[in-house]
Order: sequence, then C-alpha cells, then structure tokens
Amino acid sequence: MADQYSQAIFSGAKWSMITIWYNRCIGLVSTLVLVRLLSPEDYGIAGFTMFFVYFFIALSTVGTKRYVLMEDMTDENKLHSIWSLNLLFRIVSAFFLFLSADWVAVYTNEPEIAVVIRVVSVIPVILAFHNVGMDLFEKNFNFKMETMMLMVAKTLGSMCTIAVALIIGNYWALIAGVILMAVIEVITSYILCPFRPRWCTQYWKEQWVISKWLYLVSVSGYMRSRVDMLLLGNILNSRNVGFYNMGQEFSWLPFTDFLAPMNHGAFSVFSKLKDQDSLLKERLYSQMALLMFLAMPVSFGVCAIAEDFVYVVLGEKWIDVIPVMQNLSFLMIVMTMYMLIQTVLILKSRMPLLFKCDCLAILLVIGSFYGSGYDDPDSLSFVRLLVGGIFLVCVTIVFLFVIRLQASRLLPAILVPFFVSVLMYFSVMAVVSEIDSHFWGLLLGIVTGVLVYSVAMLVLLPVSIRVIPEYRSIQTKIGKIIRTPMFD
Repeated sequence: MADQYSQAIFSGAKWSMITIWYNRCIGLVSTLVLVRLLSPEDYGIAGFTMFFVYFFIALSTVGTKRYVLMEDMTDENKLHSIWSLNLLFRIVSAFFLFLSADWVAVYTNEPEIAVVIRVVSVIPVILAFHNVGMDLFEKNFNFKMETMMLMVAKTLGSMCTIAVALIIGNYWALIAGVILMAVIEVITSYILCPFRPRWCTQYWKEQWVISKWLYLVSVSGYMRSRVDMLLLGNILNSRNVGFYNMGQEFSWLPFTDFLAPMNHGAFSVFSKLKDQDSLLKERLYSQMALLMFLAMPVSFGVCAIAEDFVYVVLGEKWIDVIPVMQNLSFLMIVMTMYMLIQTVLILKSRMPLLFKCDCLAILLVIGSFYGSGYDDPDSLSFVRLLVGGIFLVCVTIVFLFVIRLQASRLLPAILVPFFVSVLMYFSVMAVVSEIDSHFWGLLLGIVTGVLVYSVAMLVLLPVSIRVIPEYRSIQTKIGKIIRTPMFD
C-alpha cells in the first residue's frame, strides 16, 4: 500500500514536472525574445493587470478541483453541480472585474490599465467553462491528461505572444498570449475528456458547506502570495513594479518548476489517508524531508548566482532585478513548508486555521510595506524576506503544536540541509568572485553548487539517516548508482 502511494506521488511529480519543464522551455524562449522587445514598463503593466485578473479568479474559485479530489463522485450530478456553481461565481467575478477597471487605473496611477482590465475580464468567463471531468483523472492518479492540456495551451499561447510582440511591441502581446492560452486550455479539456458538464443545482447546498472554506482559503492564499504586487502598484511606478515582478518570477523558478511539481500528487494521496492519522503523518514526514532536501540548496543557489544569471539571461537593462532575486529566493523555503501545511489542514477540516494563517501573513506584509517607508524594489523585497522569516516561525509552530509532528523528526529535516546549503553558498560565492566573465561565472557557479551539495550530503547521508530516517529512500536510490554504507 505504501508503495502504491509513493508511486502515485512520483507519478504526479513526474507528469507535473514534464508539464512545467516543457512549458518553461517554451516560456524561456518566449521570455528571451520578449525581454528584448518589451520594456520593464510593459512587464509592470501586464504583471499588475494579471494580478487583478487572478485575484478575481481567486474570488470566484469554489475549490472545484479539491472538492472533486476529496469527495465521492459516483453520482455525476455532483460533478454537474460543482461545475455550475463554479460557472456562476466566475461570471459574477468577471462582471465585477470589468466594473473595477477605472478604480484600478486610479489606484496605480496608470490610465491605460483601465482598457487592459476591461479586455482581460473575459478570462474568468473563459476559464469558467473548463471541463470539470479533467479533475477525475487526477483523482484516479492519472496525471497525464492535464499535462497534455497545459502543454498544448502553453505552446500555442507563447507563439501568439511572440507574434503580437513582433508586430506591435508592447504589453498587449502578453495580454493576447494569456487570453489565447485560456481559450486553448478549455477547448483541449473537452477534447481529452468525454465528460460533458451541464447546468445543475442539486448539490449546491451540500457543496457550499465545504466549498465556502475552500473559497475563503483560495482567496486568502492568493492574497498571501501576491499581496506585495497589490501594494507595489500604489507604492512604485510601473517600471519598478516590472523589476520586482521579473525578480520574483525568476527567483521562484525552482519552486514553480521543480518543488511544487514534486508535491503535485500529494493531495490526492493524502486524501486517501486523511482518516489514518499515523500513516498520514509518516507520509508527511517523508514528503517534508524530501522537499527540504531540495528546497534548501536551490534557495541558497539562486541567491548565489543571481547577478551572473541576470547579466547573461536578461541583459544589463534588468540589473535592478539582482537584489530582488537574491532576497526573494529564500521565500521558497517558506512556501515549500506552507504547501504541505495547506494540504494537511484542508484534509483535516482545519481550514479556518489555514485562513487565519493567510490573514496573518497578509497583515504582516501590508504593515511592513507601508510602515517601512521604502519606495524601491530592492528594499521592499528585503522587507518581504523578513516577513517571510517571521511567517516561517509561525509555520513551524503549526507543524509542532497543531498537526502535532515530533520536533525530533521535523527540525533535523530542516536544519541538516540548511547547514549544508550554507556551506554550498559560500563555496559558490568564493568561485564566482574570482571570475570576471558573467557567463563562466554562471556556469561554474552552478557546477560548484551541485558538486559541493552533492558531495557533502553524500558524506553525511549515512549519519543523517539516524536522525532523518526518511533519507533512507534517498540513500537507496543513490546507492543504485554509487555504493554508500547502509546503517540500520
């Protein structure tokens, strides 16, 4: 049974990473072209516009996917009903997004945003028609179909974005690409899945009992992760918002492209174990150890190579992105831990607590951004990092006293890779500081980081297993390639 769940998580991670890595390859080509065709102001306008789009999408999200994964779906009317409820909320959301256009323009001091907001208000309506039957594939541990859908949408959307950018050379290229991706995603969902949703209100009352908290958590979760963009639109001009947005995107690449996919199948698996507390905790320990084993080095690594990365990949006009990347990279550790907390608290029907945690994070960011008096992306990203550190302490407390994990198993899984990553960071910085070429600095910095962390963990692995037994599965996989001592 344990092997079945491990295989399910591995399958979810595999297909999710295939999706994201493919999309990232396409997106990287697109970005390398677009950063030379478009200005930081264009990215600032587009980034802030999409913040509001996805904020209103969050406001209209009734937890469709999580509801399908958590509940028994043998009655098809439940699927029809949750799809209909989601459709209603999305249409209402689009209407209010359209009406908010002038207010958003005044708030950001960017008059052109009003027109953009009215155009992109169509996106929630488009996504409302997504085929809910696609979620059944994931419920049954079949992650391949969603991968195909997202890959097709990303490919065609990126091609459209580049084509429009070549023609008009402004932020409308980014907007056109996002709209087309939404259209293609919905069409593909009906091609891949034979289920055909229809209007139904039979289970609305029953579903709302659960969905109301999924709804609140969806809204608070989005605000927690993106409230900085909302505040920056009022504090900074569009150019500096563009720097911050670009720095955030690239600093979190390992999280979005690697760490989050590693957890993709966890919700489906944990939902099968939600009534078996001991098994759920064992699976949680295992997932935590694996994710921290990966999150620590990539967070420190991104900080170490940020300068060379910006010069080589983005170009000199984006040098203000460097300190933003360095500061925000460490938030990947917080996000990785919180990702697991979200899963467990939702499954344990502790969503009010999750909502309170999100609200705490939001209030901390708002208070620190306006209270600090800073008005540049460098300083504000550092403030965001400090808030993340405070929130990390809160997350650890939730793990220890609410989910009731053992400190003797939780803390070593965090501290061992932390100290090894610190060693890796100083090793990379020592190498990079001796190299004048940004290209070779980036290349050798990455190689140094991988070698130092790998060798150090390989040496420590047999000893670490004594305090982190979850590392045994990692050692077993490494042992198939390199012979390492096994300790019982």
